Amino acid sequence: MRRVTVPVGDYIYRVDDPSQSIFLVRSGKVELTTPYPETGEGIDASRGPGHVFGEVEVIDGRSRTSNARAATAAELMQIDREELMEILYERPEKSLILGKSTFERLKELFSEESLDSELARLREEMELSVRNAVVAHESRVVKSHNGMAAIAVPIILMLALAVGAYWFFHRG
Repeated sequence: MRRVTVPVGDYIYRVDDPSQSIFLVRSGKVELTTPYPETGEGIDASRGPGHVFGEVEVIDGRSRTSNARAATAAELMQIDREELMEILYERPEKSLILGKSTFERLKELFSEESLDSELARLREEMELSVRNAVVAHESRVVKSHNGMAAIAVPIILMLALAVGAYWFFHRG
């Protein structure tokens, strides 16, 4: 476990980064965001003092599904995956540092005992799929707009030259 100080606006991690640590907010505020190519970043959640973030991806081994950015100057505790597993399985008495909300979420997502956990997993997968579809769509729109601009600029220049030539030769 180590302390990390993050200035306002700096990223703790970005989408698709490997998930190697979770973070506990000691002070400040962290925003979890999704980057959209056309409309910028959308804020999915905010985490303040006492809250943990980045835990689900670390436990299930997938890469980051969102950005984490300091909304204000923040002091965090970074807990690497190996240390997290030790806390969870070998020293459960120390697991209180992670907070009740994290355990409820993990229990909901990873418990094999109920239909609710299966629905929670499906809901999480659906949210990611929808978010990825929106990002992909916006990427296509941006490329399309850039392609249209590449076609439109020469046409506008040719029209301007034609109007200028007509005016030059027919003035008077």
